[in-house]
Amino acid sequence: MEKSIKDCSTAELIVFECEALKNMLLDKNVAYGDAVHQRGPLFDVDPILGIQARINDKLRRLQNKGINDLTEDSISDLIGYLIHLRIALIRKRNPQD
Repeated sequence: MEKSIKDCSTAELIVFECEALKNMLLDKNVAYGDAVHQRGPLFDVDPILGIQARINDKLRRLQNKGINDLTEDSISDLIGYLIHLRIALIRKRNPQD
C-alpha cells in the first residue's frame, strides 16, 4: 500500500519531486538534442541569454495566468530552466572542463 501525500515527510516529497524533475530534464534533453545549451541555427544567441529569455517567458506566463492546473507545468519548466542556467554559468566559468 502506497503512502498518501499527507503521510509523506517533506524530505520524502523533496526526493520525489527532484527525481521527477531530473527525469523530465533528461527526457527533454534527449528529445531536443541538448538544444538549450547550443547556439541556434538561425539566430546566434548565447545559451545563457536564451535560457534567461525562456525563464522570463515562464515568469510572464505565471504572472498573466496565475498558478493553477493550466500553468503548473510552467513551474516545473521554470525550475528546469533555472537548473540549465546554473549549468550554463558553470560552463562559462570553467570553459576547459
